[in-house]
Amino acid sequence: MTTDSFDMGSAVTEQKVDQPEQDRLERVRSLLSGTTPDGAGPQAQSAYGNVLMGVFLHGADRLRQGHEPTDLEQLMLDVAGSVLSKEETQAWGRVYREVADSGAAVAVVPQAFANRPVSEGYAVADLRNDLPDIVAEAMSAPNTQIVDPCRSDRDSEDPAFLEAMRTAKFGVSAFAITGETAGFGSTATEGSGQPAADKDAEADATTTYRAKLEAESFYVHRAVGDRWGGSDEILWTAAVGAGVGAGRTFCSQEFGNVDKGDERSFASGNRVLFDGATSGNYLGASIVCWEVDDTNDEWWAALHEALNKAMDAINFLLDFDNYWGFFPTWVGIATTAGSFLAAFAQFFQNKSDISCQRAIGLGRHELAILSRTGRTSWRFDGDGCHDLRVKYTGDQVPFAVGALEHAVRTRAGWETPRTLPFKSITTPALAEHDNRLYIAYLRPEDQRVMWASMDPAGTWTAPAPIHSDTSFYAPALTHARNKLYYAVTGKDGKVYTRTFASGTWSGHSVMPSIAQYSPALATYEGQPWMVSVHLDDTLYYARHDGTAWSRWLWDDLTWRVNTHVALAPRTNRSRLWCVATGRDQKIYTSINGGGVWVNEGIPNHNWRASHAPALASQGDEMTLLFRGSDASLWSAEYNGSWAGAQKVAGITLTETPAAEYFRGKLHILYRRTAS
Repeated sequence: MTTDSFDMGSAVTEQKVDQPEQDRLERVRSLLSGTTPDGAGPQAQSAYGNVLMGVFLHGADRLRQGHEPTDLEQLMLDVAGSVLSKEETQAWGRVYREVADSGAAVAVVPQAFANRPVSEGYAVADLRNDLPDIVAEAMSAPNTQIVDPCRSDRDSEDPAFLEAMRTAKFGVSAFAITGETAGFGSTATEGSGQPAADKDAEADATTTYRAKLEAESFYVHRAVGDRWGGSDEILWTAAVGAGVGAGRTFCSQEFGNVDKGDERSFASGNRVLFDGATSGNYLGASIVCWEVDDTNDEWWAALHEALNKAMDAINFLLDFDNYWGFFPTWVGIATTAGSFLAAFAQFFQNKSDISCQRAIGLGRHELAILSRTGRTSWRFDGDGCHDLRVKYTGDQVPFAVGALEHAVRTRAGWETPRTLPFKSITTPALAEHDNRLYIAYLRPEDQRVMWASMDPAGTWTAPAPIHSDTSFYAPALTHARNKLYYAVTGKDGKVYTRTFASGTWSGHSVMPSIAQYSPALATYEGQPWMVSVHLDDTLYYARHDGTAWSRWLWDDLTWRVNTHVALAPRTNRSRLWCVATGRDQKIYTSINGGGVWVNEGIPNHNWRASHAPALASQGDEMTLLFRGSDASLWSAEYNGSWAGAQKVAGITLTETPAAEYFRGKLHILYRRTAS
């Protein structure tokens, strides 16, 4: 949902849906009892998915019995009050209490509310306590996703997500680098080796940009009426905010006689979804595609606006930026709001109905790309299937830029980090080669891949581009056979490889197939190995025999990841380790002895990483590094078994660092957080 307060305006109307109140109450009773009036089976119930519906019904019952609603209950009562009278609201509470007191499980709402006495309310403080579980449940749902905006198929929808959205008629998508936070600002300073900054130069945390989104048209892949015959009457509503200033609500004209294959354009005077300020770090939209029957359109628009106003207040009261990662928490909050709207609509199924609703969250990286491409398309696959085509005409948003910091761990501990004169939009790559430490990173101004090296005394060379390579992804490096091997996923999704020897980079080779995220490189028994995530969300690996890379081979694992993996050999034991952060933010490990990947399990179920981990090895010893939900760096050691993870004092970072052992010391490079 959006994260800023705005006036609902004049859309709220006193006109109610033309449906007898008693009929609605009977439908409420049937749904809460676990069946619909037409004899459908029990409704699916989750621990927290409909927590706001539970808050509303419990609050309605408490109001009926003379109790003062809590802050959260009052917010949800106000939402329902935009379309229900006070008397009917209390009648819903009465029906809820009768079903709850019957001894049967209460469907639609979390069971915890059925056992909550009327004297005990549910407040924002209770929601705050339950928030970690709410977020975890939402993140594990098949109709929610965090999509890396760098991936080449970012405009294509995951089939599994579409299927889940179709079933639920609801989806939540955050287009953001995992762990990306609202309020992220860059405080890097200019340094040598960088060209003069242009329109992509980083801005301080107070800089704002004008963002303007317009709904251009929608295309119909499948009409709602295809199920019964006949054309659709389509209406779109939206609430959009950007975390700075006022948000905006939108209600389109009604589109009549809509059929499969149609493309309809929004009226020239009524197509602006958002036109306002943004820090560049966040823009969120809650959009609903309605198939309209014979009710007043403003009724549904009023409910949608009221819900978004309540969510703005809840977000403010929770101050959820302080929780474990902005976008995972946003997914949790958006899911609770969407579930409420979907559940509420069930009580009016014979009138205007939701075809599909979707919450869209855009992070800095996605906004930067969108402001350059100018257009995007979002699919709404529910009762009908529609592509909403959106145009961006605001300011160009710069990529988030971070100064790279260099920290070294010796046997005596961590030395004080120092800022390098390099700036990047991603984690860099590190590798030792020819008694020097090499770095590769992405220059912010043009996303060119740059390289430099450091001698044993700590002196860095001036950065230079690697040919004309560009990417939105972090590159990868490893040393083998007296050469430095390099791989990067290009902006076209293809994996490009080169080698470096005697001061010269070779021409590039292109790996077959299309990849997501960054590749990972490591050298095992003299051979470079590469692991990449392909478009089917499956890991594949390849080996270099000294002449060429092999074809991609399936890795035999069943991991589900939102980002790249890390590789490192445990040399003395002849094993190559692969480590990943799963979609549940737990760390997963596996080993390969030359042909088959074997799961090594989760070292510690309490470890939570916001990004891909880093892995560095020295003989039999390995060091795992990951960014925790608190933006701190955590380190764990392995020498036959994993030791407990320790927080590294004084280091906060935007993602996990690059790590490499060089001359007996562990070196890490990372983009620091804004101070």
